Amino acid sequence: MLLRIISKEIVHNILSFRFVATYSLLFSLILLVLFLMANDYRTRVQEYGLATNQERTQIRTLEKTEDLNQQSRQFHETTFSGTRPPQDLSILARGLEGSLPTTVSSWGPLYHNSEDRLGKNLLFEVFRTPDFVYIINIVMSLLALLFVFDSICGEKEQGTLKILLSNSVPRDLVLAGKWIGGYLSVVAPFSVAVLGGFTYIYITGALTSGGDALIRFALIFALSLLYISTFFTLGLLISTLTHRSSTALLISLLVWICWILVIPNLAPVIARLSVPLPSRQIIDEEKQAIEQESEILVESMNKRGLTATKSERDKDKIRHRGKRAQHSLEEFYQRKLKSQVSLGQNLARLSPSACFLFACTRLAGTGPRLSELFHQAQERFHSSHQQYRDELEGKWITIKTAGKLDWEYEYKKRFDAHDLPRFHLVQENMGDRFDAAQFDVLLLVIYNVLFFMLAYLAFLRYDVT
Repeated sequence: MLLRIISKEIVHNILSFRFVATYSLLFSLILLVLFLMANDYRTRVQEYGLATNQERTQIRTLEKTEDLNQQSRQFHETTFSGTRPPQDLSILARGLEGSLPTTVSSWGPLYHNSEDRLGKNLLFEVFRTPDFVYIINIVMSLLALLFVFDSICGEKEQGTLKILLSNSVPRDLVLAGKWIGGYLSVVAPFSVAVLGGFTYIYITGALTSGGDALIRFALIFALSLLYISTFFTLGLLISTLTHRSSTALLISLLVWICWILVIPNLAPVIARLSVPLPSRQIIDEEKQAIEQESEILVESMNKRGLTATKSERDKDKIRHRGKRAQHSLEEFYQRKLKSQVSLGQNLARLSPSACFLFACTRLAGTGPRLSELFHQAQERFHSSHQQYRDELEGKWITIKTAGKLDWEYEYKKRFDAHDLPRFHLVQENMGDRFDAAQFDVLLLVIYNVLFFMLAYLAFLRYDVT
């Protein structure tokens, strides 16, 4: 009997107009989105290659300079840039890929990427291309609800539900059959569309078989199926709580709006009000004020005319104290920022949409963790370059020219490209990404089980007359 109910649901859905519309919409949307995102990814890979070649040209120019002093002067006048490589699975989940800077300077950290957008068509920032995860999050969740909102109440209005239950068919069997048949009707066209899109990006080379990209692609696809089942089960629950299709449709749309648009966008606002955070500009100004105060103290020591040894020792203490104060201020800011982000994430997880986005972007490597890894790499790049410049620093020496004493700056050693620090963004391994996404996956499973249990309890008391 279960197989008959499943086959009945599948045949009913396949012969309906919404199945044809869903199949056509999904196939065209997913193929179009993957095509656009794959082209965008290839463009960013080309830009990354050009930036890397430019850095190599700078290094070769320095290496060709024979004179040590001239080479050292050129090195200290050169600004080296580190380029962030594009994330391979940003094709599926863009996340923060388009928000973080693509280049960093060797002279110091950058917190804004306005320069990174110069020369680009800003309309692409206003009307951003939706990615694969966006289609699942917005389109598929709505289609899942529209597929099942009248599964129970619609049959009651037609009178077929009363006839079905008059044959002593257990209600749990009816509910399970409707869920399985309806869910297969939804995910079948979706899976075909994803297979077509995957074939395209694999053939064109946008997604390679190297590393764990294919495994993460499969995990994101499986997570998408779980997310679709969450909204499909929710729609089944709404259908068992109502007795008219129009009422079920209205409630489904209201719930979809709250969980897709309201809760995920309201959570960061509540977190910002609950955990107030000073702006980045204020923190930078305070750090600059600390540095200026240290320099003023150093200058006052120079005017006092202390002995060279004691003066240098006290100056180092003052500078060290200033750097320590700057470091403490930065730690305070980062700690408050993490608290605010953590609260916002936990509040947003009240919506299955946020759980799905957090898990997908973590697996794709484009979530909030990417921002943390990027800023850590940026700090390492800056500090290692500063240390390398200090190693190349020399000293002033006296020389006798035409019987007169003169001063000349003598550098310690030649520039060596092998010792030059490079920008390196550490990538999370597969195990860490999967472990971090497990909590959100578990929440989606809990949502599924909870909705189905509530639908089952409601259907046991459902009046079919």
